[in-house]
Amino acid sequence: MEREEKVVVILLLMVFLSLSISYVFFFSESAPDTAEFSGSSQIGDKVMLEGTVVSKRFTYTGDHLLLTVDSGSEIVKVFVPSDNGAQDVGSRINEDDTVSLSGTVDEYNGEIEIVIRNEKDITVVSAAT
Repeated sequence: MEREEKVVVILLLMVFLSLSISYVFFFSESAPDTAEFSGSSQIGDKVMLEGTVVSKRFTYTGDHLLLTVDSGSEIVKVFVPSDNGAQDVGSRINEDDTVSLSGTVDEYNGEIEIVIRNEKDITVVSAAT
């Protein structure tokens, strides 16, 4: 190999190594920041949950969406603020749908709830028949 070819190979190896290190630090899923919701989830935790929608209603003021979801082991309240896509989520989701969602654990009036931060954080896994 000539000198120029060696330089090109070394530069390509350096680029590959840099990209590999960047991937490990920025995109690695080895320590996910979202955990499955449970009774031991704390306020501020990022959680995910899958369950059946038991009830759905909009608030009287503010057009926020309130869902009650049965995860199989417990009933969980889910809050979708109006500025986070409550109308869109409300039009896509019906009672008895199975949904998958992720959000942040919060407390309202002494009750634990999951707050959805983006309308894309809640999806229908299977629609009610």
